[in-house]
Amino acid sequence: MRGNRKHYAKKLAIAVTAVSLLGTLCLTGCAGEREENELAYRQIGLNCMESGDYTGAVAAFDSALSQCLGTIGETEIDICYYKAASQYASGDADGALETYDALIAYDEKDANAYYTRGCLRLQRGEGELAFEDFSNAVAYNSEDYELYINIYKNLAAYHLNEQGEEYLNRAFSIKGDSAENLAYRGELYLLLGEYENAITELNAALEKGSTEANLVLAQTFEAQGDVTTAETYYRAYVDSGAADSKTMNALAEIAMAKFDYVSALNYINQGLAMEQVTNKRELMQNQIICLEYTADFIGAWQVVQEYVMLYPNDTDVQREYIFLKNRQNSVDEDIQIQAEVETMDSTEQQDSTEDVSTE
Repeated sequence: MRGNRKHYAKKLAIAVTAVSLLGTLCLTGCAGEREENELAYRQIGLNCMESGDYTGAVAAFDSALSQCLGTIGETEIDICYYKAASQYASGDADGALETYDALIAYDEKDANAYYTRGCLRLQRGEGELAFEDFSNAVAYNSEDYELYINIYKNLAAYHLNEQGEEYLNRAFSIKGDSAENLAYRGELYLLLGEYENAITELNAALEKGSTEANLVLAQTFEAQGDVTTAETYYRAYVDSGAADSKTMNALAEIAMAKFDYVSALNYINQGLAMEQVTNKRELMQNQIICLEYTADFIGAWQVVQEYVMLYPNDTDVQREYIFLKNRQNSVDEDIQIQAEVETMDSTEQQDSTEDVSTE
């Protein structure tokens, strides 16, 4: 059910490198050593992205694309997706916009390209152009609940809830009573604030075997302030084996509200250990808080050092960094003083022994 969501979430910028690249490649295809090199450079680019080196990632993806002398295939498009995401992350929004344009010129019915270009235009304050892109996106992919939901969330993030709700209501036109459809309709009702309708659809989805319905039910009850029932459904979702890092963070925050920081840390650590962590920033923020409340200041200091390297513009955590640094300096001073005292005691004891021997 959530496969498309991950597809949309993995990139804000999605595009091919340029129309000229698409038009000038010959038809011989990538083979042998070049194909191996292409995949190797791709992996280097992914590693750079993971470490936050987006400039290095762009260079690696360029090297990967240079290995292919044939027509653009799925591998090349995938590389371009990541390259454009890296360009955007490095601050090259204009370049990202150009690649959106190139992708749409290459395939005028690419719903993903319209959606992602719309996201960028929305961020740039180009509302009318963003609305046009979102409209084209659903025109070319009208049966995708995730697309409607993601457009709503992007618009809501810029306080355009009314326009976003229009997309949620349009999504009800998708027909079908499968477990997946029922769960999605429950999510639509949740986002619209129609909680009773959401619970009805989600319970029906549960009866048909939907594990995702547990997650959305948890969110529905949490939205109504019923944290106890929400926790029950979150746990059911975790027990189903389908939980993601966001679910673990939600459980952690419920535990934190109960001042159960040990359990919260357990959920956080499980979330951070998952193969795909889409909310690392939030997990680390809560991890720092929990470590402090459990008096593990050394652990908190280690995490906050990593955090400020990953997210240097977070002023709230910068203040926490200073607090923990001062505390750590104080601890280091205490350790040094204690070591000096122990050295002095040892010296005095040795002198005393020597005096006795002399007598």
